[in-house]
Amino acid sequence: MRTTVLTLALLLAAPLALSSQAAHANPFGGYKTGTQITQQQMDAAEVGKTTQDHVRDAYGAPSRREQIGDTQIWYYDYVNIKHFGKNVQEATVFEFGKNGVLTAKSKTNAVGKTGNPLIDAANGK
Repeated sequence: MRTTVLTLALLLAAPLALSSQAAHANPFGGYKTGTQITQQQMDAAEVGKTTQDHVRDAYGAPSRREQIGDTQIWYYDYVNIKHFGKNVQEATVFEFGKNGVLTAKSKTNAVGKTGNPLIDAANGK
């Protein structure tokens, strides 16, 4: 009787143990793209001191660039579509003057149409 109860308990617990290990080892269904820049990393970029070279060395090439007059705007898009929980979509924006020095920085909670059908569908675009 005791062996039967133990066997039954192991049979019921095995799928739970396997599913929790699989979720940590391989988050099936999750998808990440882009460059995530944390608030701490943004705080390290100093307006009036940080150059385009510093930003490029730290984060690589931006996802998008825009030129408005003498201002060059760099966007670092980041999307994390989670299997469970809230999705993350954001763009970190760095603005540089004509001398290549940072003049402004910000973070938005949404990115435009990315061209990636999976991400655009998840974002409702």
